[in-house]
Amino acid sequence: MKSKLLGAAALVVTGLVSLSFTGPLLAESTSLSALDPDKDGTVDLQEAKTAAAAVFAKLDPDKDGTLDAKELSGRVDAAAIKAADPDSDGTLDQKEYESLVEARFKAADPDSDGTLDDKELGTDAGKSFLHLVE
Repeated sequence: MKSKLLGAAALVVTGLVSLSFTGPLLAESTSLSALDPDKDGTVDLQEAKTAAAAVFAKLDPDKDGTLDAKELSGRVDAAAIKAADPDSDGTLDQKEYESLVEARFKAADPDSDGTLDDKELGTDAGKSFLHLVE
């Protein structure tokens, strides 16, 4: 019985060490590298807008040039849609979507250097930004 418990404890500890070691590396490889075509280790606003345009196209299967709440599929809540929708038509066109991406980009850039690194992308504001561009 004692050896079974020790074996189980070893598996748990091994799993925890493995998860804590691969977590940041996974975030960097999926989030940052996918948005960083010039491989400088940061995402600038132009790279963010390029990614946002690709996501917008993917989310707009009917190709009507707007995204409604259903097409936004949980990426943006109703309050955020309303705030980003100056013409109050209940949808976001590409320009409105890009404005929302830019606002979230700036919120995730507390040092205002115009770029987001892996650390900034790991914050709540960074994750909110990533939700729009991934």
